[in-house]
Parts: sequence; C-alpha cells; structure tokens
Amino acid sequence: MRDSMRHYAAATVLAVLFAAIGTPLSAFNDPDAEGESQRLAKVTYYDDSAWLTMVLAAGSFEGPAGGASPTARIKSEMGGPKTYFILAGAGSELKIGNARPRFRFSADQATAQRVQLALFEVKDEVRRTPIEIGKGGTMFNRGVELEVTKVRDGVFEARPKKSLQPGEYALVTSEADPAADFTIVARGY
Repeated sequence: MRDSMRHYAAATVLAVLFAAIGTPLSAFNDPDAEGESQRLAKVTYYDDSAWLTMVLAAGSFEGPAGGASPTARIKSEMGGPKTYFILAGAGSELKIGNARPRFRFSADQATAQRVQLALFEVKDEVRRTPIEIGKGGTMFNRGVELEVTKVRDGVFEARPKKSLQPGEYALVTSEADPAADFTIVARGY
C-alpha cells in the first residue's frame, strides 16, 4: 500500500509540473511530437539537370553488444572486435560522377542534425563502416563532413564540405534507419 501511494504521489507531482510548463505528459512518449527525430525520407540528388529520387537501403549491424557498452568500446579501441554498419552488395546501384554531390531530404530539424555521410569499405561482397552506438545516437567513425542547410520547412540540403574520392558512401542517421547509398566514380565512366 505504501509503495502504491508513493508512485501515485510521484505521478501526481510530475503531472502538476508538466501542466505548469505547458507540456502534456503524452508528448514525452509520442514519436511524432515536436523535437523527436524521425527517419530520413524522400532523399533526392541533383544530377546537374534535375533532382532524382534515391532508393533507400536497409542496413544491419554486427559486433559486440551493439557497441553500446563501455567495455565493448574499450576493447574496440584496443584492437578488439568492432561494431559495423553493413549494406548488402559490393557496390551501390547509384553511380555519381560529381565529387561534391548535392542531396535533398525530408526530415524534421532533429533528424537533419543527425544526418552523417559515411564512407564504406568493401569486404566479402558487402559494404561496411565502423560505428559506435551510444545513448546519444550512432556515430559513424568514417564520416565525411557535411554542410546541411534548410531549404524550407521539412526539407534540407546536404553536400560534402570537400570533394569525395571514388568509393562507397551513404547518407545515414543511425544503425536502425535506412541509408541513401551511392558510389562516387571517377569522371569518364
């Protein structure tokens, strides 16, 4: 009885506090509430004449404990097993000849701030890149600096700050979300 009274009292205090600041309690569990991230969606790239839609690829990850535990991170830094984000296939179907491609995507502000451009290596007919999964999100360790600007509400544009070398890349937000993958090829392909 005492425990249930304490829980009731704590819930009442929280409800009063949230009412005082004007935030409904349900907003903290609602994934569509403002401030919550959503997936990267409707990604396009500019091919020097038009905006073309990119197909998003589902990825997977492999490694010790998802890389989230401090022990797994320490072992990884000391040459132990690493956690990787994996894309199927040795290369993307999308080939881009422009070394500084432009991308547009639909997202909220929080998702736009999480977008990263990851460089992949090819091993055993799959593309992979090392990641660290933590409480603050996923860090793609072989990332390339991006300039992300707001075009209009819900639409952002991303472009690498420097020219990309030929290789496998993807716009990514986390290990659980789809990736917009592409291959940078040398001019004249």
